[in-house]
Amino acid sequence: MLIQRGLRLLLLAATGLSLSACSEPSPEQLSRGDDLYAYYCQNCHQQQGLGPLLEQLPLTPRSLKRHEIILMIKHGYSQGHGSMPVFPQLSDTQADAIAHYILQQRSRQPRQHN
Repeated sequence: MLIQRGLRLLLLAATGLSLSACSEPSPEQLSRGDDLYAYYCQNCHQQQGLGPLLEQLPLTPRSLKRHEIILMIKHGYSQGHGSMPVFPQLSDTQADAIAHYILQQRSRQPRQHN
């Protein structure tokens, strides 16, 4: 009886672990810039007409730098982008991952010299 109960508990624990491995991570667990951007940013940027990867936003010498993007994400550093929501729940590492991802995507776009 005791052995059967132990086996049942072990089976339940194993089932729970296997099911949790199949589920999507919560937003707080995301760490990759592309995943974070897709969850927090992409839909709104697409709806605002900037393109899902900001391809409609001209890349110029005055484009935001990495630290400015991080400030904007976490604290609302506007630089003319006052309508963007703020995400204080993101860690500094997560905000940096998003900024890095954005800059990687933007570096693939043609640069304008305005």
